[in-house]
Amino acid sequence: MPPTIDITARATPEKLEDELRSNIASLETQLAAHKRRLAELEGKPAPEPAKTSKKGEKKENKADEDKFVLEKAEMGNVVTRFPPEASGFMHIGHAKAALTNHLLAEKYKGRMIFRFDDTNPKKEDAAYEKAIEEDSKTLGLKYDRVTYTSDRFEEMLVLCEKMIKIGKAYCDDTETDLMREQRGEGIESKCRNQTIEQNLKMWEAMKTGAAQGTVVRAKISVDDDNKCLRDPVMYRVVIQHHVKCGDKYKVFPTYDFACPIMDSLDGVTHALRTSEYNDRNPQYYWICEALGLRKPHIQDFSRLNMEFTVMSKRKLTKFVDDGLVTGWDDPRMPTVKGLLRRGLKLSAIEKFIRSQGMSKANNFQEWAQLWHINGREIDPEVGSQCRRYTCIAKDASVPVTLSGEGLPGVEQRKKLLHKKNPELGDKMFTYGPKVLLEEEDMVLISDGEEVTLMDWGNVIIGKADRSADGKHVKSADAKLHLDGNFKKTKQKLTWIADTDNNKVPIELREFEHIITATKPDPEGNIEDVINRNTLATTMCYGEEACKDIKKGDIIQFERRGFFICDAVEPHHIMIYIPDGKAKKPHLSAWVREARLNAAPVAKQASQPDDRGMSLEEKRAKKKAMKVKSAAKAPAGPDASSLCIRVGKIVSIENHPDADSLFVEKIDLGDKEPRTIVSGLRNYYKAEELNGRKVAVLCNLKPAAMRGVESCGMVLCASDKEKTQVKVLDVPEAAPIGEQIKFNEYPGTPLDELPKKKVPGLLEALTTNSNGEAMWKASKFSTTAGPVTAPLKDALVR
Repeated sequence: MPPTIDITARATPEKLEDELRSNIASLETQLAAHKRRLAELEGKPAPEPAKTSKKGEKKENKADEDKFVLEKAEMGNVVTRFPPEASGFMHIGHAKAALTNHLLAEKYKGRMIFRFDDTNPKKEDAAYEKAIEEDSKTLGLKYDRVTYTSDRFEEMLVLCEKMIKIGKAYCDDTETDLMREQRGEGIESKCRNQTIEQNLKMWEAMKTGAAQGTVVRAKISVDDDNKCLRDPVMYRVVIQHHVKCGDKYKVFPTYDFACPIMDSLDGVTHALRTSEYNDRNPQYYWICEALGLRKPHIQDFSRLNMEFTVMSKRKLTKFVDDGLVTGWDDPRMPTVKGLLRRGLKLSAIEKFIRSQGMSKANNFQEWAQLWHINGREIDPEVGSQCRRYTCIAKDASVPVTLSGEGLPGVEQRKKLLHKKNPELGDKMFTYGPKVLLEEEDMVLISDGEEVTLMDWGNVIIGKADRSADGKHVKSADAKLHLDGNFKKTKQKLTWIADTDNNKVPIELREFEHIITATKPDPEGNIEDVINRNTLATTMCYGEEACKDIKKGDIIQFERRGFFICDAVEPHHIMIYIPDGKAKKPHLSAWVREARLNAAPVAKQASQPDDRGMSLEEKRAKKKAMKVKSAAKAPAGPDASSLCIRVGKIVSIENHPDADSLFVEKIDLGDKEPRTIVSGLRNYYKAEELNGRKVAVLCNLKPAAMRGVESCGMVLCASDKEKTQVKVLDVPEAAPIGEQIKFNEYPGTPLDELPKKKVPGLLEALTTNSNGEAMWKASKFSTTAGPVTAPLKDALVR
């Protein structure tokens, strides 16, 4: 029953308004619950709840805002087009363009034309054409028809000749480099004022292929500020077999000439172009006007750039030709085929593209954001289809012999394939007196330490056979302690029984970026930023149920992450699916490689098993340990624990899913800028912060903030109510990356602040009456002077 209001009772208007607001909120809560239940019954993802402001008003999620809006569009009368060139495989940038055209045509109940731009026979290949069609179908594109620019080559020849005859075009045999130089400097070509008869004669020679090096140029301007309008080339001679037309033509139109003609004659209403075509838009309209053609409406949107990635077909082809990758569908490539092979879901691509909408702002997107979206698609909270399995690294496995009460012989027990989704069924899991553990876990465990074997119980590690440098463990003994409290153990370990049936061969493959630069310079030498160590493999023993994994299945290996099955012959090959987090999984091959290459670690001390002691002996030992610990215990974390460094904001953009947040790239003097999410959007404009030096707390544990992982905190001064928030002022002369010191606390910062200690450490951060930033009574110090803030006697957070 809905709530009721007693209007007979005496109440002020304010009280009635509060009661109404409360009842509306209650009804909205009930409605949201019903919607979630309905989504569960229909097998759909649950709708995200609407945000609520402090006053209780409903606030729409930014992610739910309609970011796909066409200008001058009529419902049912929209025609878009996607015009790829068959000179390479579709990459994620093409996918954005294709999906943008598709989604807008669908939204406005219109249609999309799929058109191959085949104006350059030197680049086109039938194999690429086939691959693009396959990728388009994979992406779920719905199009009205497939066309080719070459379908209208005859009409374009006529139109080009028409432009020559009306004096809006001329033929030019100026040498290519000189023509480029003259266009750049605004110098008129010697051919610009030829007679129409001369131009027509040269045009006829071009069509036979006899006048190689001659081009047709539009007669627009010699020295326009927009260099794209300086008599652009419309036709050129190309002696090359054409995939579709054979050897029929010796002259071919440029894309800039063909595109407006095709759009107009094909009935396109909206020509959607990435924003690098901005300067060419006036040229597009000029050609339509010169030929008396209908002008489609041009609407720009931002080109998709991804960090650590190049989209140039020439550079991607180099990767293939140089053997950096195995082909265009290699999981390291940004191609649609490569990304799908790496485990990217189509639904994640669409959500990623929708989040950008029709924004014209050019920026570099983070792969982490896309993979984070993907993670929610492959393993949703409700109805996940990702089965769980266990595997142990073959060459880094540690055989452990168990003893103690309750030890079974070799036996199999049923185990759910996914604890949160019983509908996926169960598997048989083997238990036995001998098990295999991961060496990466064992090097962290002391002799005598109690640990938990996942889905079995606790064991106490006995004597382990360790290498002298502490980097390897050959074997160990352990005693079952099934009555032990798993909540009190630090290590929860994956394991498999050491039996023949649990030796399913599994090859795990993990990939790194081919490009080492966050934003590679398009004019730079690509060789300078190529990473040649991008593949790490681990051969594993998989539990017996791994035999059921089929090609294309996405599963989770517990404590390793999500993987997609790339092949089942000659053995299972599983490709790691990135999770969008900066920190790699503990069992990653990259983490193991780094550990083995690090300086030797000290041998871990043996801890005696005290379960054979009498009660008096245990009490005496416990008391002695307390005394010893108290003597050694430090006073607790202080300012020296904080790693605060000088940084510079090198790029800043709005968070895609949160109105109050910025996503900043901050140069801290490391190899790559660090991503930090800050809540400064309500207090600053992006341009006020971009390029500014800031104080960054660097040793916080990375945390996801509305889908974007943040690796630090920009320190600001604020009043208690946060009505005023000001970024701390760092001296301009302070070097980027310098650690900010506290003279009274000379210790070394912790690698990562303990989560429980962070609030106490931050409470001591303030500004004094002079506006100087402090930790208790100790000032923030740099080599260039103190760190200050405009707000005095304020909090620093």
